[in-house]
Order: sequence, then C-alpha cells, then structure tokens
Amino acid sequence: MGNELRKSGKNVRKKTILTMVLLLATVMLMPLSGCKNKKVIPVFTYEKNEDDTITITGLTDKGRADSKLTIPAQLDGSTVTAVAGEAFRDDYNVTEVVFEEGVKSIGDNVFLNCTMLQTIAFPQSLENVGTHVVTNTRWEKSRLESSNEIIVNNILLAVKENLTEYTVPENVVSIGSGVFYDNTVLEKITLNSRVEAIGNYAFSGCSSLTKLELPSSVKKIGYAAFNGCTKLELSVNSGVEEIGQDAFLDVEQLAYDGKLTGSPWGAKSIKE
Repeated sequence: MGNELRKSGKNVRKKTILTMVLLLATVMLMPLSGCKNKKVIPVFTYEKNEDDTITITGLTDKGRADSKLTIPAQLDGSTVTAVAGEAFRDDYNVTEVVFEEGVKSIGDNVFLNCTMLQTIAFPQSLENVGTHVVTNTRWEKSRLESSNEIIVNNILLAVKENLTEYTVPENVVSIGSGVFYDNTVLEKITLNSRVEAIGNYAFSGCSSLTKLELPSSVKKIGYAAFNGCTKLELSVNSGVEEIGQDAFLDVEQLAYDGKLTGSPWGAKSIKE
C-alpha cells in the first residue's frame, strides 16, 4: 500500500512538472509568433543603386510625423551610403537626427528650412556634403552664434555671412558646396595649405572678392565654384586634377598652365 502511494505521488509530480514545462514553452513562443504578424510602418523612401547600395530619397507620412530620425546603416538588407538632395527639406517636426555609420554623401538642401532641428549627429563616414544642407535650422544658428564657422569631418560646412575677411582653419581639407554662395561682403579669403577640394558653387556670387590664392594642395574645383567673382584674378596650378564646368565664369582673369581640357572654364580672359 505504501509503495503504491509513493509511486502515485511520483507520477503526479512528473505530470505537474511536465505541465509546467509545456506552459512555459507556450508562453515563450507566443511573442515570437506574434512578431511574425507585426506590421512595420516605413519611415523613409529610398532607391537601390546599381552597386546594391541604398540612397534615401525622402520621408513617408510616418517619417514626417516623427520628431527624431535615425538614418540607418542598412535598409532592405543593403548598406545606406547616401541621402539625396531635398530628402528632408521643410520638415517642421524633426528636432533630432542621428546618422548611423556608413553614409558617405548628403545632397543639396537636405535639412533646409527644418526650423525646429536642433541636434544632428553626423557619421565619421561622411565625405561629401551638398549646398545649404543645414541652412535655416536651429542647429546651424546655435553654432554660428559661438563660432565663425561650422566644420564637420574636416569639411567647412558654413561660415558667418558678415565677414569681409576670413582665414580657413588648419583642420579643413574641403570647402563645402555653396559655403560662401552670394556672399557679397567677402573681400579676402586665406586658404590653408591642406585644402584639397573646393565644392560646387563654393564662392559663387562673391562679387567683392579680390584676394584669394589657391595652395598647391588643391586637386579638385567644383562646378561654378567661382562663378560671378567678377573682381577676382586667380592663378590655378597645374597640379589641379579636376575642374568643373563654368568654374570661373565671369572671373576677371585666370592664369593656368596645366593640361586639363575646358580652359578657361568661363573666365573673361586667360593668362597661360
């Protein structure tokens, strides 16, 4: 009799333990099965490039409603390398943007008129920045209140507009696109000996600019970089490897002895 009771008790305990294990497994599996049916609302519109990388082109309605945007390292299983021009322009809701590492290029006017935007964390991978990327944002305004310029990854991104003379800081290696665009008060600028690239429209419309010397370090001059610098006489060394169309349109005089085609790139006269 005693043995039967002990056997019966052991069987009950085994059944209880088995039941608890089954219940626990069921509870653990329920969220997993639920995740399969969870609908993810996209934040970005994007296109896939020929090299299988991703360029973000804009925001969905969900993205426009969000106050914080995180630019991901990957979308649809591919690496995000660029944000196209105008992608987030006139987004009045966004206050913070964080870039994950991987983005190399940001196009023109990406954050233009994002008037509430006060925090931007750019990635170390960033190499190219377009014109007016941060114009008319709280982020730009706050930085130019305490400094003459904004520099991101050794790229000169913005400069105070009321300066008649300006010296480019030593850590700058690239003059960003449109940095001095239509700055009609700037008369003299001194480039450091490390500057390698001058972006599109960088000095376009600087009609008062009379003094600027290009250091031998410069290898690239972008499209219409000095367009409208009507008082400027400029000498371009033969070491420059790339000059964009209309780079010197309406420049008073250009001195150039290199072998690149396209000379004088719109300059009024050329001295070889």
